[in-house]
Amino acid sequence: MIVSCPSCKTKYQFEEARFGEAASKRLKCTRCETVFEISRPDAADPLPATLVAAGGPARANKQILDGSDSAAAAAASLPPLAPLPTAKRYSLAVIMGANAGQIHVVRQPRVVLGRGDESDVQLQDSEVSRRHAMIEIHGDEAVVTDLGSTNGTYVDAARVQRATIGSNDEFSLGTTTLMFIVTDAHDGAVE
Repeated sequence: MIVSCPSCKTKYQFEEARFGEAASKRLKCTRCETVFEISRPDAADPLPATLVAAGGPARANKQILDGSDSAAAAAASLPPLAPLPTAKRYSLAVIMGANAGQIHVVRQPRVVLGRGDESDVQLQDSEVSRRHAMIEIHGDEAVVTDLGSTNGTYVDAARVQRATIGSNDEFSLGTTTLMFIVTDAHDGAVE
């Protein structure tokens, strides 16, 4: 669905699936930073887009305010994962995009990928959200979860909210393609 800022009339594409069970969501305009509310189209009593707050310089990326403080708060509230096995080495290789050729060694079972400083793996890609996706490692497999990104996360050319990937499987965020790699610790993996 297309939504527009009630102040400056900037239009945004908003995936209806992001409503989940909620009847409405609050958005922050990237141009004028006005916070406004939108309603799910099929809600019984839709609320008009209402101005909640405004101010400050424009930011480069849309910020979704879902009732929780942020994606960081949501990630912090997740249950802890088992530590990574010491017999394995995990890495993410950037095979396409501005960071092509970079290899990120993964040392924790949960990592956040994005453009922002708070991401564990930073990608220089204007199509990648500040906190775009999360990888959770379970043995030789990982689960990639989209964190409500603007441009989506793709596995096998299909947009996914959550998908399991194995060693040497590729996935894309924006214009960046990464490969999840699992090797034995004695394979001479570089730290």
